[in-house]
Amino acid sequence: MATVLTIEDNPSISMVIDLALSGEGHNVIVFNDSRKAYQNLIEGIKPDLILVDLKMPGMNGKELVEKLREDPQLKSIPVTIITGSITSEETLPPEGSYQALMQKPFDLQDLINTVDSLVA
Repeated sequence: MATVLTIEDNPSISMVIDLALSGEGHNVIVFNDSRKAYQNLIEGIKPDLILVDLKMPGMNGKELVEKLREDPQLKSIPVTIITGSITSEETLPPEGSYQALMQKPFDLQDLINTVDSLVA
């Protein structure tokens, strides 16, 4: 199956995502810090999909997606944004820079379906 990089600062949510996607056969790598995740991406982790929380301390999800899209080696990795916030043009990365948006609380089957459709 696919390797899914999850960047979520809430340990309970990242654990649920990990369990749900691992149960479907995906390899899940979890980070609770966008900067550490980005550093690992530029050092060579190549996931098939990135799930990123929008509101994170340090580098937020919008900033991370913008950095990914500027990097020739990372710009083609599909991104799904997961957020509990009310989204707006100011809080979201530019349209077209991410492939899906999921609002918290999300349905686990919707998460699995989204991941499966983006890594197919």
